[in-house]
Amino acid sequence: MSSRLGTPIALALSLSIFAPAAAHAESSFLDHRGKTITFAKPPERVVTIVRSAPIIYRAVDQKADSIVGMNKDSLTRYFTKGIYAEMLPEMAKINASAAQDGFVPNVEAILAEKPDVVIQWAHDEKLIEPLERVGLTVVGWQCCSEQDRLDYVTLSGYMTGRNDRAQAILKAQSETLKALDEKVGKLDKSTLPSVLHIDKVGDQIQVIANGSQDLSLSGVTNPAADNTGEWWRTVDFEQLLVWNPDIIIIPAYATDLEPKTFFDNPVLASLKAVKEKRVYKQPVFARTPDAPEIFLTSEWLAAIAHGADFAPEFSKQILDTYKLIYGAELTADQLKTILETESNAPANKYVELFR
Repeated sequence: MSSRLGTPIALALSLSIFAPAAAHAESSFLDHRGKTITFAKPPERVVTIVRSAPIIYRAVDQKADSIVGMNKDSLTRYFTKGIYAEMLPEMAKINASAAQDGFVPNVEAILAEKPDVVIQWAHDEKLIEPLERVGLTVVGWQCCSEQDRLDYVTLSGYMTGRNDRAQAILKAQSETLKALDEKVGKLDKSTLPSVLHIDKVGDQIQVIANGSQDLSLSGVTNPAADNTGEWWRTVDFEQLLVWNPDIIIIPAYATDLEPKTFFDNPVLASLKAVKEKRVYKQPVFARTPDAPEIFLTSEWLAAIAHGADFAPEFSKQILDTYKLIYGAELTADQLKTILETESNAPANKYVELFR
């Protein structure tokens, strides 16, 4: 747990453990600004401006009843089509006027919802100040480390009074990554494959240089990493050839790219990953980097890099994870969609790995 989530959170957690009726007990905790937030009871009217917050809050609370407003971007990205729209159709009915452009709050629209609390990004005080100035309670979420993502679930547990749910979700992640770490730890560090994430291909190529995903969890290296903190780098083909990655990963959000895009491109034909057909599209569960199921991405990549033993019974694990987090019974077709089975069909051994 992050050191930012200190003593007040421990108090909230103790209430959850020792009082069966904790859902109605007072909860006090620190948000990511280090500000103490106290609720006499779980808030009944919640507005979210953080893009992924409705998904996380719904997952922990197991219902969407208390979410009365969200960012317009949340609605259009996640709840108009795709797996979340299919699993959680109730989310599309929530008012999406809390923020129309990015994360700048629409204070008037938010006030009209009479919220008990607003979830907002904490990295810029200008995003929070207008809300607190009119008397609204704000829980600040910081972006975007692995620990921050764990904290989103924890904070949602304190807000909803469902620490049990939050801890169950976090336990599923920690147990998975612990088992994966034990396998990855036995690999020869000098022979780890190089992996490049590419999300744009044209005259210039855009790569993820310093993303927030910890690639070491999957036993791979990133040749584009340069410790500058800049998420993306734009490079030419010559630089791509210098890196010559063993594996190329297409981020899940890059909907206009698929492995075939690389395999059919004569300019890229000399790249090792292209020649060996080791270009893969990330599964849908990686499209929302803050979602509670994002930990599956590390296991998926380890299997891509090192074989099926690094993600045993992965299809069943996806089914179990979505059942735990969302209460969803995925169909066989939904599972194929999540795994990007059709897009990845031309890629080396993909169907065998995740049949």
